[in-house]
Amino acid sequence: MNDILLNEFTKLLNRNKWNFRILSKKSDIHYTDISKIFNNKIHISLHNLDAITEAFQLPKGAFYKMYLNLCFNERHLLDKRRSSSLIYQCAKYGFKSELSYILSVMIKEKSKAIRTKYFQNLFSIAEQLFLDGKERESLPLYEMVIKYMPHSATEEVAISYFRKFYMTIPSNKGNSHLVHVLEYISYMPDKFQELTILWITASYYFLREWNEVLHYAKKLEKITKNEDYLGRSLMYQAFALTRLGGNLEDVLNKIETYSKINDHYAEIAAGNRYVALIDFGNLEVIDFYYNWLIKRDDLFIGIPRIIECYVKLGRFKDAEIFIEKHQDQIEAMSNSSNLFIQHLYLEYRYAIGILKCETNNTHLGIEELLKLALKLKNAENREKFRKCLLAIWNYRRFFNRELEEKYMKLLNSENKTYSTMNSNKNDSNFETIEKSDYSHNIWQESKSDIAHESINESIFAYNEISNFYWWDGITQ
Repeated sequence: MNDILLNEFTKLLNRNKWNFRILSKKSDIHYTDISKIFNNKIHISLHNLDAITEAFQLPKGAFYKMYLNLCFNERHLLDKRRSSSLIYQCAKYGFKSELSYILSVMIKEKSKAIRTKYFQNLFSIAEQLFLDGKERESLPLYEMVIKYMPHSATEEVAISYFRKFYMTIPSNKGNSHLVHVLEYISYMPDKFQELTILWITASYYFLREWNEVLHYAKKLEKITKNEDYLGRSLMYQAFALTRLGGNLEDVLNKIETYSKINDHYAEIAAGNRYVALIDFGNLEVIDFYYNWLIKRDDLFIGIPRIIECYVKLGRFKDAEIFIEKHQDQIEAMSNSSNLFIQHLYLEYRYAIGILKCETNNTHLGIEELLKLALKLKNAENREKFRKCLLAIWNYRRFFNRELEEKYMKLLNSENKTYSTMNSNKNDSNFETIEKSDYSHNIWQESKSDIAHESINESIFAYNEISNFYWWDGITQ
């Protein structure tokens, strides 16, 4: 054991008037091992170091700086077992100086063969952190692998790019990392490629790039042998076809195909058939959809669509009764920290704005839509922003000076495309609004709930991309 570390332990033993047996009892380390550690017969493991630290009632990591020397073997190279344990603990608990020292040793190693082994090991540690739910702590290690692995065309670098991409969805950073994922996907294990293509599809879904969604969903359908991935690929295709102006028959055929995969997808298909019919203008099925949804715990998913359908059908009283009946779910949506549910609540606000405009509360409705449009603009959600602008434009005859100024301010802050809509005062200048964006989805309520398995086994589970597969939204 390191002489300085041994000296510190001896001082603490004397100060506490302990012998080896008392330390053994308090640390839960066998007496024989305690004796061997203090007599330099064996190297102390990090586990035992932490146990002794706790026995002396000292903070975790109190001896980590002293332990650094024990991470090297007689050839002055990093000992894989001891250094791995220390890197993991330092990354997990934020001991930055100790971690930086070990990483600097790895970076400065001149032998490419040794440095490759170092960073292969660092990748394994990052994976362990990731699989243990320490995603944020694992990210800097993945970045080190990407930057310093001697040969970039490796499985470790490719998967590190994917992990980085995964952890930054749905931010703009995630979008920029998508380029690297596409570049390195061929270096990933086959089963991991399927998972990656699924996330790429989902990323393009978030970006509303429907041609890309359709392309990668078809690619996934072609290569996967996984029933769940197949079901998701077909659902993404149905969503993309809806937005790309496909016909109802093609969309229903996709739904019918995944309904036959298993009972789970049959249940999803039951709801999505109603959604597809409604999206293509068959609003008369809204009551069947509501009756299907009301039996579920996640009825809140359909709240915006149902209200909007009632408004379009002129069933304003039914809309008001529905809102009153499901006030608890609506309030839960408004207070949710989940990104998808936040998006869903914005859809609810849109439906409420339209309802007010149609029920003699037009100014209040326009105010609601203007506030919503500003929020969507600030969030750079162009598709929903455009939909909101069109709705406001449809009620322009009710503008007073204040409302007109707010509307013009929104238009003037956008590009010339939006400005021409006002100057020409012609509804045809507006692009056709995309079909409603909250059909039953295939994303997860919380991305952190995904069950990941060992990379060494090449089984990267995508269990529960969605706890509610009928959502058509994006979560964190």
